Amino acid sequence: MIARRSILAAAAALPLANIVRADSFPNGPFRILVPFGPGSATDQSARNIAEGLTRIFGVPAVVDNKPGANGAIAADIAADIAAKAKPDGRTIFVCSNTAAASNVALMKSLPYDPLADFDSMTIIGRAPVFMVVNPKVEASTAQEFVALCKRQPGKINFGSGSASTRISGELLKAKAGIDMVHVPYKSTPLALTDTMSGHVQMCFADPVTSLPQVKAGTVRCLGVGSRGRYKLTPDIPTLIEQGIPDFELMTWTGVLMPKGVPLATFARLRDAVVKTITEPAYVERQAQGGSEITPTTPEEMRQIQVAEIELYREMMKIAGIEPE
Repeated sequence: MIARRSILAAAAALPLANIVRADSFPNGPFRILVPFGPGSATDQSARNIAEGLTRIFGVPAVVDNKPGANGAIAADIAADIAAKAKPDGRTIFVCSNTAAASNVALMKSLPYDPLADFDSMTIIGRAPVFMVVNPKVEASTAQEFVALCKRQPGKINFGSGSASTRISGELLKAKAGIDMVHVPYKSTPLALTDTMSGHVQMCFADPVTSLPQVKAGTVRCLGVGSRGRYKLTPDIPTLIEQGIPDFELMTWTGVLMPKGVPLATFARLRDAVVKTITEPAYVERQAQGGSEITPTTPEEMRQIQVAEIELYREMMKIAGIEPE
């Protein structure tokens, strides 16, 4: 509430010209940049926001997907475009924690800085990673999968389509003392699809993407990467309780804006985004898919970004991963 009041107070103090521009906002269509392909959790969230903005402002909101090799290249393209866009509130960057935070730790250099080049708006959803395997894999628990990997060192593949899912697999390798081969994908849905078909044996995925397939039986979930059982899937055990120590990794989706959007415009747009993501029908739909809707203040989102950058740097040390 304090952050909200500060935004509105600052907006009230703006020159009249800025207020007029905010009143006539948006003066054209929205472009929502997404660093992943269609079907990903981030893409689904972006499309919901697009529907809400179109309804609220009466102008089109177009989702522009920019998928890349494993989330990093995609984030480079999408974030670079968003960072250089005119800060008029009509270019919106909807991204996962990959682009908003963890790539800073995973990459030696980026063409953008998620903290310096953007203003954080709000986190819109979060969920733990799910460890899923092809149904033909001879493992019904995380312990059995670890044992299988130890019997077949270097012969089990795991796919990843984002920084969170990549670091999840590497962290499992380090904490369980197993040898697996990493296979990168352009997005998490693609990694999940190849897990379903058996091209890779295992992948980590967000529940929005993977839970429908778990329910359908096309993949088997061996564990959840949260400290306690995830309240939306209380029947699935955590990896920690299955003997993988301190395995806690969350994925989240958030909204970033090019640095310098006028405060009145920023506040009005944030109100529209939060209104859209907290509509009961959307909250229920996301809950059924396994994602919690968790709007934050801009300040809270920025704090989470900074903390995650440090967390990933520490996890990379544990997993023995060098920045790429």
